Amino acid sequence: MKYIFAVIFLLQFSFTNFGQIGQVESLTENEKNMLAEGKKAAQKGDLKKSNKYFEALIKSKPGFIDGLLRLATNHYQLNNFEKSEALFQDAISLSPDYDTEMYFSLASVQAEMKKYLSAADNYDKYIQREKSKPEKIIKAIKLRDNLRFKDFALQHPVPFQPLNAGPTINTTFSEYSPSLALDGSSMIFTRNVGQEDFYIAAIDSLSQFKHASPLFNLNTYQNEGAHAISADGRFMVFTACDRRDVFGSCDLYYSMLLDNKWTLPVNMGNRVNSAAWDSQPTLSADGRTLIFSSRRLGTKGGADLWATWRDEKNAWVTPVNLGSVINSSGNDESPFLHPDGQTLYFRSDGHAGMGNYDIFYSRKNEDNDTWQKPVNIGYPINTEGAEGAFIVSLDGKTAYFASDTDFSSGKSKGNLDIYYFNLYEEARPKPSSFIKGYVTDAVTGQPLKVKVTIKDLSSGKNNFTLTTDKDGYFISGMSVGKNYACIIQHKDYQYYAQNFNLIREDKLHQPYLLNIALLPVTKIIEIGENVPVVLQNIFFRSGSAELLSESDTEINLLYSLLLENPELDIKITGYTDNVGKETDNLMLSEQRAAAVAQALFARGIDTKRIQSEGKGESLPIDTNETEEGRQKNRRTEFILIKKNK
Repeated sequence: MKYIFAVIFLLQFSFTNFGQIGQVESLTENEKNMLAEGKKAAQKGDLKKSNKYFEALIKSKPGFIDGLLRLATNHYQLNNFEKSEALFQDAISLSPDYDTEMYFSLASVQAEMKKYLSAADNYDKYIQREKSKPEKIIKAIKLRDNLRFKDFALQHPVPFQPLNAGPTINTTFSEYSPSLALDGSSMIFTRNVGQEDFYIAAIDSLSQFKHASPLFNLNTYQNEGAHAISADGRFMVFTACDRRDVFGSCDLYYSMLLDNKWTLPVNMGNRVNSAAWDSQPTLSADGRTLIFSSRRLGTKGGADLWATWRDEKNAWVTPVNLGSVINSSGNDESPFLHPDGQTLYFRSDGHAGMGNYDIFYSRKNEDNDTWQKPVNIGYPINTEGAEGAFIVSLDGKTAYFASDTDFSSGKSKGNLDIYYFNLYEEARPKPSSFIKGYVTDAVTGQPLKVKVTIKDLSSGKNNFTLTTDKDGYFISGMSVGKNYACIIQHKDYQYYAQNFNLIREDKLHQPYLLNIALLPVTKIIEIGENVPVVLQNIFFRSGSAELLSESDTEINLLYSLLLENPELDIKITGYTDNVGKETDNLMLSEQRAAAVAQALFARGIDTKRIQSEGKGESLPIDTNETEEGRQKNRRTEFILIKKNK
């Protein structure tokens, strides 16, 4: 680096039209000879000899700026930074406008001396004065911003105590690029055993890693790496290079877990892949959004982050660039989209950082679905070296990464190991939980292939949607701070809708494990009516029969159910807790049941098909001695009834 600096510097000052103080014409023949000999010795690498000539020249001709600058450059090469700094400062004080390069060079010396703010100020002076070198101005801006950040980061270190993942994961080979199952039951990572292969390790109830084993159905004699896996662990996207069917140097491939075996990898096609480098994928929890790094046409820097998603026909759309807020003029790589769907981690050498690749995070603005300005995760997580891929557990408390550093000694080990550490509060994603379930036929007990939707009731947006495999299994993350509906649908069955209110962010939300049995519509017709079903996602204004907008999801489900099954009618019943007068509670329950019926009328259901009644505080399903119990008793139920019964 210093050699390059010196060559550039010497070339910069190898011209004859100097400022007035430094004109070669003002030198005597002996002084011109000292200048020539000093330059010749420097070109041969004999800097000490060169210094003698330049020192004699400056003694003979005080104020000869070119001599000062060349002597300053030599001392920089000899690591005599204090002397170099003083000489550059002398030259600038003699003639501040002699050449803008003096400021760039002085800043470079001060950066080596760890005088970060002084160096940043001199880069700023270069930027303000230089008018004809746009590329170097951009470089100076980046160096200035890095130095100002570095000065701040070193004075404000973040908590960081990395722990080695241990011998069940790490070996004498290199291990890197970890990913975690959503429920924390396993880790998949890459191990380089002469070729890159995938390995998987189970994680026990004490968060201890079991011995890793290779993914035999997925590994080949070629390299497999840089992967992402869906929340249910059944869809994987990974990177492979130089294969026969690639469109560029590296492409994205996918594989599915069917009957406990990974399918033969398939190239994701030329809609997703390009003629350039496409790699380092991350998937949303439902596997329907893919973010990756690419050097394709349209990038803003060397490599940018791009996104694609499945359309209504389940096909991947043409990728779009994540934009200039996320992507820099440098390289933006190794994205990790947390299961909360709102926090993106990635590494970049283009945003202001410690000087090389740093880890950054960005949060999504939920109002307009745009990513906010990335935040450097801080020192000493980020160093002056190149940081690699970085992932975070579902609860946001633990981060995992790979490094070749032995953190007990601070020295390089020569191979990569996987480490983990407790991530400090500000850099964590939103606290999250997950819901995991199995869906069966209520009559036969056989698993069902169903549509699963997790809906944010406040925004009306679907946070998660998929169709399960034939085993009826699904898993989805849910961010704390929202009110969710979990909806299970099959055209031949009565739908299931559960409510998960995670509004309170200070409340610890445990994972939700569900066994859901759907009742066939034919069975309801056969027996004449079904058992009462609580409408979990019907909400009223407190003490009122006014439906809140969050109720629209459940109302629409009832509407669709009645529309698709014209042979069935519905009866809606309202209940309250025992707070207040019994007569008032009876009236409120009647009004609330009628409000639900009216909402169905408004959507076009024949009034003859709907009955409604209120039963007040009778038939409680829980105690009225606690708020939680009273909340359960304040409910609206429905039953489906065969027509003309």
